[in-house]
Amino acid sequence: MGGHPLRRIIVSAAALVVAAAVTVSLAARLGSNDPAPGAEAAGTGTATKTATKTPTPTRTPRGFRPSPTPTSTPIPTPPPAAAIGPGLMVAECSGAGVNDARAILLWTPSKSGQQWLDLSIFNNGFASGTFVGLGPFAPDRWGFVWGGLTQGTTHYVRVNTLTTQGWKSSSTLALYTPVCDAAAYQPAPAPDMLRLRDDVDAAIRDSGIDTAVAITDLQSGETVDVNGADNRLPGCTINLFALMKVVTELQAGLYPEPQPGDLIGQTINRSDPITSRQLVKYWIGNGDLGTGLLSVQDFMASLGMSSTLLDHPPAFPGESLYGGLENRITALDANRGLKAIWDGRVLAPFWRDYFLYKMTLVKPGLNYLIPAGASADATVSHKNGFLYQEGWADNDVGIVWFERGGRRYGYAISFYTEGVRNKYDDIPMGQRVSSLAFQWFVARYGYP
Repeated sequence: MGGHPLRRIIVSAAALVVAAAVTVSLAARLGSNDPAPGAEAAGTGTATKTATKTPTPTRTPRGFRPSPTPTSTPIPTPPPAAAIGPGLMVAECSGAGVNDARAILLWTPSKSGQQWLDLSIFNNGFASGTFVGLGPFAPDRWGFVWGGLTQGTTHYVRVNTLTTQGWKSSSTLALYTPVCDAAAYQPAPAPDMLRLRDDVDAAIRDSGIDTAVAITDLQSGETVDVNGADNRLPGCTINLFALMKVVTELQAGLYPEPQPGDLIGQTINRSDPITSRQLVKYWIGNGDLGTGLLSVQDFMASLGMSSTLLDHPPAFPGESLYGGLENRITALDANRGLKAIWDGRVLAPFWRDYFLYKMTLVKPGLNYLIPAGASADATVSHKNGFLYQEGWADNDVGIVWFERGGRRYGYAISFYTEGVRNKYDDIPMGQRVSSLAFQWFVARYGYP
């Protein structure tokens, strides 16, 4: 993929004709001070001369000095710059293997020097030893097909240009590769997890409440669900991933922690949509709400949350991006996002633990679903979402975890209900589902 076509400046023939006519006309108007051809003095008779215009004498004003002819100033060479991008044209499978994903990447080169593509599965600013570099590419190179990528994984890509003033890095693109081999991507649930799924399904059916649940073992990656792929009204649970986006920007040092950190805590403590909207608009969006919403949407897509839509800030339906669509999520998507919090690649360990702690700051009155089913010895990092729309929707998503023997154990659980006739009718069933998940968990890994 080479450089762009050269632009040519074309002067039309008509323009040249007009220029010639103007030149002739000006010459005729100026005339000549020489005698006309054939007019000369004779020895006898009277010679006739063509009248000539007497030139008007010119006087140079006293003290006047003509200015020197200006010299052209060369246009300065622009300083060496980074490439713009990269952007993702498509991420796709080229085969059925674990490493058969590929991404077609495009960018605008700065042409300031040779280029390299850097790729990592860690969001750590391309720390030494955690990424691979591919190159060098020519200064005008603008695209590349990168194959052999790991399926179902968030990757980070940048273009690094070696200029006369050192390396200039582009912005970083986060992309999620598709799943090419589902069996290798997510192991089949073991018999104890299949029994858990059956027990959860029975509890939901006995309640008669429209419910979706997903449970993921964060050690093994096994997942079970009941209606986990159904689209749901997320309420304020979707704000959890906006808050996670803020933490990634804190991790990158884009702004100081105290004020956005306080707003994160307030949002989680009372499930406050106002403080979350502030973060989306003024921190993520740099003052523009639409930019912030789109940035959060792109971020969720980079986590593999392909069935989730953020149309407007929760509780602010009038600020719609797409003309009044509902925010939507699935329980399986929510668990993918929770797993991304846990695994320490999107959030480095320090910021992961920071966020898990922030997620524990829920006020006691909102701890009636997932925390109510877990032991007091476990830590519950979670986010509520509650709203009324043709019935109550009462939701809770989170990670239940503990440490034992220097090792951390945890599971993700997402719980969504819709159309609940009476407020809080879902609580007994929700607590039952949470208890079933916790009892399965401790049976597999023991008590903390």
